[in-house]
Amino acid sequence: MNLIPQDCLGSILEITPQYLKERGLGGVILDIDNTLTGHNVPLPTPDVMALLSEYRAAGVKTCVVSNNRRPRVAAFCEKTGIHDFVWDAFKPAANGYVKAAEIMGLPPERTAAAGDQIFTDVWGARRAGCYAVLLKPIHRGGEGAFIAFKRLLEKPILLYLKLKGMIK
Repeated sequence: MNLIPQDCLGSILEITPQYLKERGLGGVILDIDNTLTGHNVPLPTPDVMALLSEYRAAGVKTCVVSNNRRPRVAAFCEKTGIHDFVWDAFKPAANGYVKAAEIMGLPPERTAAAGDQIFTDVWGARRAGCYAVLLKPIHRGGEGAFIAFKRLLEKPILLYLKLKGMIK
């Protein structure tokens, strides 16, 4: 099912270069809001910045795929040292994920895609053939009514994932 991720983790910090290597993955597609940083927060925490440095040192390719507009995505990526990004991705459309994998020079099946929302990040990643990783949102304040509504719709899927032992 396209709404079920291959893995569920607590935060982006658990997607280490070793995690990716153990799964045969050479790159990671990253969401911004509530994945790398809080909603509309301009910079991630120092530990996330350190992880991005680890990726570079280990040769892990990265690309941001976001539904945000170009100014938000470009400014965030510039501050974090991420060179490649896709904005206005219209997730859950697969196109942004496929484009990101192409930018990284990887087939989608060798690419992880991490995000905090089932109906955008997981569904889009799965539709593109990526290894989808659902993360707990960093902070849910200020997300707006539409995202709050989607979070409500996610509850039965999250319960299913919990019952399957995928979420602790």
